[in-house]
Amino acid sequence: MMTFPTDLVPVSWTTGLVAIVLALILRALHLTVQRCFFHPLAKIPGPRLAAISYLYEFYYDAWLGGKYCFHIEDLHEKYGPVVRINPNEIHIKDSEYYDKFYNISSKLNKDPFYYGFLDGPDAAFATDSFLGHRQRRKAFNKFFSPAALNALEIQVQKNITQLVHRMEEFKASGRPLRLGNAFRSLARDVISQYALPDGFHLLESPDLGEDLSSVNQMLSHVAIWNRHFRFIFPVLMATPSWLMHRIASPGMIQLMKFQMYNYEQSRRIVVGSDKGDDRETVLHGIHNSDLPESDKTPARLFSEATTIVGAGSETTGATLETLFYFILTKPDIRSKLVAELESAKQNGADISSKATLLGLPYLGACMKECLRYGNEVSGRLPRYDPNNVIVWRDHSFPPGTIISMNIADMHMDPNCHPRPHEFDPERWLDPSTAATAERFYAPFGKGSRACIGRDLAQLEVLITTATLLDKFDLRIFETEYDDVKPYHDFFSPFQKEGSKGLQVIVQ
Repeated sequence: MMTFPTDLVPVSWTTGLVAIVLALILRALHLTVQRCFFHPLAKIPGPRLAAISYLYEFYYDAWLGGKYCFHIEDLHEKYGPVVRINPNEIHIKDSEYYDKFYNISSKLNKDPFYYGFLDGPDAAFATDSFLGHRQRRKAFNKFFSPAALNALEIQVQKNITQLVHRMEEFKASGRPLRLGNAFRSLARDVISQYALPDGFHLLESPDLGEDLSSVNQMLSHVAIWNRHFRFIFPVLMATPSWLMHRIASPGMIQLMKFQMYNYEQSRRIVVGSDKGDDRETVLHGIHNSDLPESDKTPARLFSEATTIVGAGSETTGATLETLFYFILTKPDIRSKLVAELESAKQNGADISSKATLLGLPYLGACMKECLRYGNEVSGRLPRYDPNNVIVWRDHSFPPGTIISMNIADMHMDPNCHPRPHEFDPERWLDPSTAATAERFYAPFGKGSRACIGRDLAQLEVLITTATLLDKFDLRIFETEYDDVKPYHDFFSPFQKEGSKGLQVIVQ
């Protein structure tokens, strides 16, 4: 019979605590040595702390509020075109390589750490695997097809007409209008009414949805914290409303109301109380698709709603704001646009029609230049190939290496776009520069995971620009470029806190 010693020395709680601390220190030392000297990326230049720990990224990304993309630019200045930016990721700055890496045939997966920042990996946008993403995206591809967008054009025109009516109120009163906020509300109304049963109807609200713009910036910042601490959103969603009202700020309460509003619409579709008999939305399409039932839960539809509405609103609104800032501060650009639109009208064309506007070269050049200059997807785009070696110049990276690039690096490369910090639509019309400009142009990304809503976004930009220039004589009001300049990267760029954005007097 086995016996055990009975004279064991009792271990005090302090001894146990010391043992735990020592174990943690040893674990940290092990990780430090492994990541600095034995990791496949050990020879890639970069800050030592970034190689050791995600805390380096956390500081710039979450603590400072979306500053890492700007800091990465500084790192390239110091270390060269390839930099190790966290323990498992490298960032490459090489415009020639962008198209090779993100090409349509590359079956690349997304980095789950980076793309899970909104609410886990349930949305198609954040789905890690190439095949899983393709399956989920297929469920709503038809809603962004050319035929679907032709049908949607009438609704977009109605939303823009509603904006015009609200702007008439500002014209009558002489009050300054926060046009950037109005553009974001327009974009949110368009995409929310297309994706959700109810939509937001922000253009009907007294403040033109100004509160929701503030909430969206807060949501985007919280999402970055959620990238590093995945429990944040689940805890917020599980917090009872009575407790939230006791402990949370008014802005956080607004944020949760907004999230619950989206969740409730998703739930209604799943339980069958909203079958979409009168109007099939994107969420109805996902629920009625041949996806497995596990992909049709309220939580997953909510994830899709959050990403579709988010991706289709902030970027489009910011693009319009940037475009109108330059139209209103550069008289030569404005006069050329107005003349082109007037010429089309005199020839009997309908300048609220996409078919007409796509045929106006200067308007198209202005839109392209705005998409290049504004870089409305400011976040890096990390991918990895789980099966194949990735080759860049004389480097070979093993399967599973996470590699990212920024669209802005290519758009602001003087070798691709001479005088990149100058807003110049002529670069798209000049035969000597247009071909190169097109080659190094990817505002919606490239490859199989390029933005599905790119044609809808361009439709909104074209019709809105033509309509407002035709209807109003807008004058800029107390706005400098610093007011519309990107200060924070929450995947989309956001202005500095307290900025009123682009303000105009409507005449």
